[in-house]
Amino acid sequence: MKMWVTLGWIVGIGVGATLAAAPSAAQQDSTKRVRDSLVADSLALIKELTGASPGGQPAPRAGGPSNPRLLPDVSTVADLIGDLSRRGSTQEGGQRFAVREVEVALQAVVDPYFRGDVYLGFSDEEGVSIEQAYATTASIGFGLEARLGRFLMPVGKQNTTHRHDLHTIEYPYVIQRFLGAEALKGTGVYLSKVMAPFGFYQELQLTAVDQLGESDPDLVPAEPVNTKLANLGYSARLRNYLDLTQASNIELSATVATGKKAQPATIVGANAVPARQTLLGADFTYRWRPLRQGLYRSFILQAEVVKQVNESVATTGYLGPDRNFTGAYAFGRYQLSRRTYLGSRYDWVQDPLADGGKLTAASGYLEFFPSEFSKLLLGYERVSPALDTAYGRILLQATFALGPHKPHPF
Repeated sequence: MKMWVTLGWIVGIGVGATLAAAPSAAQQDSTKRVRDSLVADSLALIKELTGASPGGQPAPRAGGPSNPRLLPDVSTVADLIGDLSRRGSTQEGGQRFAVREVEVALQAVVDPYFRGDVYLGFSDEEGVSIEQAYATTASIGFGLEARLGRFLMPVGKQNTTHRHDLHTIEYPYVIQRFLGAEALKGTGVYLSKVMAPFGFYQELQLTAVDQLGESDPDLVPAEPVNTKLANLGYSARLRNYLDLTQASNIELSATVATGKKAQPATIVGANAVPARQTLLGADFTYRWRPLRQGLYRSFILQAEVVKQVNESVATTGYLGPDRNFTGAYAFGRYQLSRRTYLGSRYDWVQDPLADGGKLTAASGYLEFFPSEFSKLLLGYERVSPALDTAYGRILLQATFALGPHKPHPF
């Protein structure tokens, strides 16, 4: 900057001195006007270099705010679904082609202590909903990260990923049946800490939320489930990450979540009673990406098992689940080219909707990314439900993102 200022002064003084030495007296008035004009231009150049921008707006000073208007990053992701199943559409609204959801994200640094993230979901079936809304800080010390608000709970591997970012079109059936069709969310407090006491990375994630899962508006207990602090939803997850080679790694994690939920019952003055439900889970992920061919070849193998433990309430007229259910899935995806992937998944679950009857499903997926902002996916699934005959599903998905959308957790 000093160099530019010095150069401006030299140009101005040099031009002025040259014109002042002009030999003709008749030209003095004209020369003076030209000299003054050039000096003024030089001074304007100096002001522009030292603090003023060309448009007349003050230029940001070194160390000053890069976003003086405090505008957040705004992005939108559209999730489009096509269902060509022979027996008719299997989608919630019964459409063959539908906009499953449009997600709008607002993200920005709030102040030196917090970052804010808000995700709003728009769909024909549910209208407008708050998918997530939380503030994150790493300023509380002890190497802790904390969140306050609504978030996808760290229960298992895939639950923290939005549906439009899955490598499959829908969540595995064990997640749909045990956690919810759109994954398990909670409103409360989240704490995490990354550590490496054994020479490999570990992360402990703890949450305390208002309740475990969404409440059924048709079930009204005698008093709210969250009246007692012990009835709130709590979860803990321990992730273990280990590099095997320069091209491969594994992640092995364990999860426990518990809380009381309103379960149906026929009692005087209410149609539900609080009953504890506990989820026990373990998940495994293997990743391979060679150093020299990382853009064109990769492989992921993932498996997860979840056990749902239900309290048997000793109340006359209790109609809720009084047994335990178990479910699992295995998923693999191989990269065929820079933008094309081939994947498959197998699901097995004791379906709570069929009193523990066995549901199985096998599916295959062809995934294509025209760019990092769009995805096209073709899937076929063969489902064998507990209380119905087997059927096939042909599904299409197209997603596209507008704006700087923050990536999902690794």
